[in-house]
Amino acid sequence: PAKRQTLKSARLARAHWLYSIEDVIALYLVSRQTVRNWMRYGLKAIEAQKTLFLGQDLNEFHAWRRKEAKVPCSFEEIYCVCCKQKHSFLIEPFTVEQRGKFRTLVSIQCPETGGRTTKFVRESDLHRLRDLQKRNCSAETPD
Repeated sequence: PAKRQTLKSARLARAHWLYSIEDVIALYLVSRQTVRNWMRYGLKAIEAQKTLFLGQDLNEFHAWRRKEAKVPCSFEEIYCVCCKQKHSFLIEPFTVEQRGKFRTLVSIQCPETGGRTTKFVRESDLHRLRDLQKRNCSAETPD
């Protein structure tokens, strides 16, 4: 799987300053090609003798990139920080650990990296999750 690119801070640039390509490279610690790619993806530029960027436009662009990168997990999924992928509780075996009266910790071992990723669920959601897992397992076995 492709590695996820690091998203830059949405408010690193000063809103009313003008930045040259070299300034943007130094501010975000990226290459010239990355700045060109950002322009292709929608970063607004002011074309003058030199290409300039308004700080507000840089901040809006990075806020948009952060928003677009968010992909919420469904009920039966968990996001793994090791491999940057979503894993399903219906496919992967999971372990359950009771943490207090109302807190249940569900964890999965990542099949890609071997790391563990965890998620707190309510007791009612745990029952629902186990029911879905049973249905999923019974649908896979031929009768």
